[in-house]
Order: sequence, then structure tokens, then C-alpha cells
Amino acid sequence: MPKLNAKRNIFILLSLICLLLIIFIQLSIPTEPAKYQHFKIAFDKDKLINNPYFFLIEILILGCSIAIFYGFFNLISFIIRNLKKPLFEFKNQDKPLPLSQEESSKLIFFIIFLALIIYFSQWLIVILKLKVNPLGAIVFSNLIIETGVILIIVKYIKSSYLDFRLNTNRALYTLKKYLTILPILMGIIFINNFILEKLGIETSINPAIELFLKIKNASLLSFLVFQIVFLGPVAEELFFRGFVYKVFRKKYGFLLSAFSSSLLFAILHRSNQDALPLLILAICLCYIYEKTNNIISPILFHIIHNSLNLSFLLLVKILV
Repeated sequence: MPKLNAKRNIFILLSLICLLLIIFIQLSIPTEPAKYQHFKIAFDKDKLINNPYFFLIEILILGCSIAIFYGFFNLISFIIRNLKKPLFEFKNQDKPLPLSQEESSKLIFFIIFLALIIYFSQWLIVILKLKVNPLGAIVFSNLIIETGVILIIVKYIKSSYLDFRLNTNRALYTLKKYLTILPILMGIIFINNFILEKLGIETSINPAIELFLKIKNASLLSFLVFQIVFLGPVAEELFFRGFVYKVFRKKYGFLLSAFSSSLLFAILHRSNQDALPLLILAICLCYIYEKTNNIISPILFHIIHNSLNLSFLLLVKILV
């Protein structure tokens, strides 16, 4: 046991060193001001109506309105059904995380080390003044990190434990739960913006959103869309719900575990404009994972959410 603890401590120490190096590199790389930091969209009514994509805009707005109303009634129904039931009691508690402390610390180290390599590569590009497309380099870096996280998680945690099986019932259950949560998320977005405005805090948008709005090349944009809609949700759910949440869940109850892992999820997205919505979204993802006991449900939930957001971003990109 002491030997195992020694190995665990070594990996924890190496992880901390890598984190410090990442912070140092981030501070060393000069950053340009975000062009879309405070973007506002002025809609010209005539221009909007004559826009060739206007019918798609109408369909999107109509679809979202129906989804929100459906979700609102679903939410009321859910509250009424569970008035006398404990909300956070779960029957499926038969799948504890199948990793030792040493394996868990090793997994964390490999993921942080992978991130360090990417940041170091970006630092070299800046220092050596290499002629590369900066937006393309960011997209490629994200690809390596997301793919690496997926491969590392799958290597250490068996797919039979995570359960990637998808069937119609699971898909419909996940869609229904997302629509139920949608009105809450919409309300949280307004609350988050109200708090930031009252506190006089400058808003910062998600780096992925800024990247999406900056890219003009169609091929690169398509590649980014694939990352946002599919690759990102898979990597993030495997890491945050499949691993981080389960690490907390080995020792603590649902609420503390969900809040702790979700807070980390929100912080790492580096956007105060989305901080509270991301926190609530991540807690919902933990709830879905706990209820279904399979990782495919939060992945699908995440894909639906990102696809909806991306639809509105595409609308902004077309109209601006």
C-alpha cells in the first residue's frame, strides 16, 4: 500500500508541475483583444426579411419556441410528480469507478501532460514566428486534445463500464429531459447576465464561440463544427462525467459530487457570460448520468445542447 501511495503522489506532483508550466506558457503567449468580446447585432428589418435564409430563421425560431413551451409543461409535470419524492435518490448505485487511486492519478497526469504539449507547441509557434494559420492551429490543437482525452479515458476505463449502447428509449428519454431542462437554462442565462451587469463585470464569451465567429474558411469551419457538435461532447462527457464526477462520487453524495465536478467544468470553459448556465447544465448532465448509468445519455444531451447553440451562432454569422 505505501508503494502504491508513493506512485500516486508522484503522478499528482507531476500533474501539478505540468499545470504550473501551462499557466506560465499561457501568461507568456501574447494575446490579441477579442474582436467579438462585446459584439452587438443590429437587425435591419427590411434586410432581415430579404435575407435568403429568412425562412430558415423562421423555422429555427418557431422550433425553439415550441421546444421551450413543451419543456415548460414537462417541467411543471415533473415537479408535480416528484413533490413527495426525494429528488436526488437513485436506484442504480452498482457501478463504482473501477480505478485505483494510482490509476486515477496516472490518468489525470496523462491528460494534463497532453495539454502541456499542445500549449508548448503553440508557444514555440509564437516564439519562432512560424508562418501558420493561427485559427487553423487552434482547431488542430483542440482536435489533438479531444482525441487524446477520448483515447486515454477509453484505455483506462472499460467501455463496458461506461456503456456506449444507444437505443430508441435512451434517445427519447434524453431528448425529453433536455427539453424539460431548456426553460431552466434560458432563465439561468438571463439571471447570469443580470448579475454580471449589476456587478459591473465585463462579459467574456466562450473561446469556442469567438473562434466560430472569426473563421471564414468553409473547410476549417466545417471541421470546427464537427468538434463542437460531436468530438467535444464525447471528450468532455468521458472526462467530466465518466471520470471526474465518478471520482468525487466514490466518497461523497450526489449533490456535492455533481457541484464540484460541474464547477470545474464551468471554470475550464473560461467564460463568465456562460458560467452559471454551464454550471447548471453540468449538474443536469451528472443527474442524467446518475439516472441512466450509461455515458451515452449525457453525451447525447450535450450534443443536442451544442447543436442548438450552434444553430443560433450560425444565424448570427449569417446576419452580421
